[in-house]
Amino acid sequence: MVVFKIREVAEDRGITTAYQLQKAMGINPGMAARLWKQSAKGITLRTINALCEALNCQPGDLFEYRHK
Repeated sequence: MVVFKIREVAEDRGITTAYQLQKAMGINPGMAARLWKQSAKGITLRTINALCEALNCQPGDLFEYRHK
């Protein structure tokens, strides 16, 4: 199962709320909340690119694969 590490990476970079993530990425509030709560069902490459730019990271920093 792939799990998000978006909140962890964001907090390491001083972003402590979904609102701050929204502003840093320029995305809508609903998507920022889903990313923050790790409840997004899917993420587009455009969103991954925005995350990497806003958080100054690589895609591999944002996701982790865990065996069930």
